[in-house]
Amino acid sequence: MLKEDHRNITCGGDPFNYLKSVLKGLSIQLDSGQDAEILLSRDKFGYDRNTFDGLARTTKLKIVSIEEKGQDISVVVRKENSS
Repeated sequence: MLKEDHRNITCGGDPFNYLKSVLKGLSIQLDSGQDAEILLSRDKFGYDRNTFDGLARTTKLKIVSIEEKGQDISVVVRKENSS
């Protein structure tokens, strides 16, 4: 499983677009059926499950799980199998 830590990033732009770019990059990088864990900070990426699901769908990824521990969020995504 690929792991990406984005908890301490300093993006000058919009966090939503930053996250969209991260997911798009993972969609290109992952093989079908492969998982990736994205570590995020709640104070920078305070989105709900529906927002994460929507972003994942637009990049052909699927949310496997979302776990929160304090201010840290772990989002596991899977690249959907190509048909």
